[in-house]
Amino acid sequence: MTGMTLEDKIELILADAYKSVFEKDPSAARLTAISMRVGTRGDVATLDEAGDALGVTRERIRQIMKKMEPHLKGASVGNLREIAQALAERSPVPEPIGQRLARTGLTRPTMTGEGFLNILKLLGTSPKELIGTDLVRVDDWLVEESEVPVTKSLSMAKRHTAKYGMTTVEEIRQELSTPDNPLDPVDIRRILKAQRSVKWAGEWLWVERDQDSLHSNRLINTARSILSVNSPQTVASIHEGAKRVWKFRGLDILPPTDAMRVFFENSPYFNSQQGLVEPIEGLDYRELLGEVTATMIDVLKSTPHQVMDRLSLTEACTAAGIAPGTYGIWTTYAEWMEKFGHNVWGLRGSNPNPAAVEAIREAAKARSKAEPRRRSWTWAPDGRAVQTLDITTSILASGVLSFDQSIHDLLSGQALEIFASGKKVATVKLGDGHSFSWGWHPVFTFLEANQGEVFQIRIDVAARTAEVRCGGQELWA
Repeated sequence: MTGMTLEDKIELILADAYKSVFEKDPSAARLTAISMRVGTRGDVATLDEAGDALGVTRERIRQIMKKMEPHLKGASVGNLREIAQALAERSPVPEPIGQRLARTGLTRPTMTGEGFLNILKLLGTSPKELIGTDLVRVDDWLVEESEVPVTKSLSMAKRHTAKYGMTTVEEIRQELSTPDNPLDPVDIRRILKAQRSVKWAGEWLWVERDQDSLHSNRLINTARSILSVNSPQTVASIHEGAKRVWKFRGLDILPPTDAMRVFFENSPYFNSQQGLVEPIEGLDYRELLGEVTATMIDVLKSTPHQVMDRLSLTEACTAAGIAPGTYGIWTTYAEWMEKFGHNVWGLRGSNPNPAAVEAIREAAKARSKAEPRRRSWTWAPDGRAVQTLDITTSILASGVLSFDQSIHDLLSGQALEIFASGKKVATVKLGDGHSFSWGWHPVFTFLEANQGEVFQIRIDVAARTAEVRCGGQELWA
């Protein structure tokens, strides 16, 4: 059998087994049908497919194979161990595995992993018996048993694409690996390189979906949000916008600017030329981002440079009915916003004149200095700790205030239930190791508090509760 492929050798064994059972040589058509069922002619044929090839029923093929199987067990076939070892070393091997083995003369190009494993089973052996490790067929790959997780590379790449927009082989490897099985990035790359849907930008990659799957890629959705407000914008600007919302979402894989540039150049949703990106179709932020978000965008667009200082923005948003906690979060995390200078925010892509930004900043600084910032505390006759303070722009916008250290030390790291007019309106948290407390936005909203008013907090330290009220200068009495 020297110089023969595995399939040639197996078909000779099949012919001998048939002759032993039926005391005659199989016809060419009969040998073809049997070989198809065994897997020497490509994919392992079903009983129906083998029966159709011979013009008999599936039951007749099943009977023939059942009678022949005892004569196949233990048959000696050279090169089985060599083939199994070659497959394990090349694992993962795409189907048909013969394309990797035919150049060595071991098999025909049409040999499949399913066929090879079926042949071993009929002969009464297995990869584990031959080489000490098993070979497993998963989807369109034949893999060594310890490398089965790499066959999930495409599904993991799809998951990362939806969550991050893009990913890398290393990120996929880390997620699929375990301490006992670290996996080889070369194997993961081999799996992904074989997929036409996987696109590459250097080390970064993404899985291209049908255009109907618009919302399955966070980077596409983030870019659409940004560009619905101002377009076109640079890739660098979109990257910075994504960085803000990624931080808010707690996402730890952010593609670099260069990778994003390739992504947008190949995306069916955007035009990208010379570093500028714009959507293929016009986008309306009112439809895309919702009514509340659109209101804040309208507030900023109504200004000459689409930028405002914190106090002006706070006043305009409050007048428009936007909750303080909402615009406070947006100034920090919204992808469509940008901080242009200390205490100056605006719409990403507005590109205001630096001189205008500086003028706005200086005006805000002067206005802030004019705000009263008094704070005092005392023990009331009923044993409550009472703190009185002026409400400043910063407190209203951030929902954060600080207690006098003497009070804070009594409540450090604790939660404080806040009541107004006898009704519980919020629970605030006090920091451990610093004097700040946060979570006051619902309180200010309930009291309809304004900058310049006086805020008083009466604290029952033992009960961890406080009664609050807003008023004028009389609260300092």
